[in-house]
Amino acid sequence: MAKITTLFVDKGGVLIDNTRLSPQYRRLLGEFLPTELGGDPDAWANANVGAASRAFARYQQASMSAPTTSIREWFNEDVRRWLYEMCDEVGRPRPPAAQADRIANGAHEYVRRRVDIRAPRIVERLRHFHRQGLTLHVASGDQHADLVGYLDTMGTLELFGRVYGSDLLNVWKSSPAYYRAILADTGTDPAVAVVIDDAESAIAWAAECGLRGAQVRRRAGEPF
Repeated sequence: MAKITTLFVDKGGVLIDNTRLSPQYRRLLGEFLPTELGGDPDAWANANVGAASRAFARYQQASMSAPTTSIREWFNEDVRRWLYEMCDEVGRPRPPAAQADRIANGAHEYVRRRVDIRAPRIVERLRHFHRQGLTLHVASGDQHADLVGYLDTMGTLELFGRVYGSDLLNVWKSSPAYYRAILADTGTDPAVAVVIDDAESAIAWAAECGLRGAQVRRRAGEPF
């Protein structure tokens, strides 16, 4: 068996605890959005519950087929739709598209830089892998800019070579094609790489490409 030299690491459920992230996201949006659009902080926080759920459903649906536009453009358009849906619920006027894009992206950046996603055990393990000479890449379905922001907040950005979101590859993380694109872009031999992910489907897609996989499983309430 070939020696492992490369790790492809997922974000949500592996590096970041999504159950801790969601309530913080709502609170921080409630801080930021009134400064741009007025309205009550709690109203903005509550509006994100439905808007975020609908955005995730759109993401899941979009990822089941080849993109009709670039995935980066899809994310850009959908974040505007997310903001507009919250404006409607809070009762604030929808800003023009260019302003909406600035506000929506600014809101996500505000959250990424302030959210508490400390995970000292994970950070130490990543640093250990890095010291051992392993090459680390992120392999997530999220937007590249989101991933970079979260890794920077965690203090781990410098440990990773490439930070793959679906938009960086223009391939959704929904089939073996995602991992084939990563292998081609990095020039990695699948025999020397391992995918670390919490989703059984991702491990199966990786295996179809000749990659070994390690599935992360955590008990309810288990710390990261």
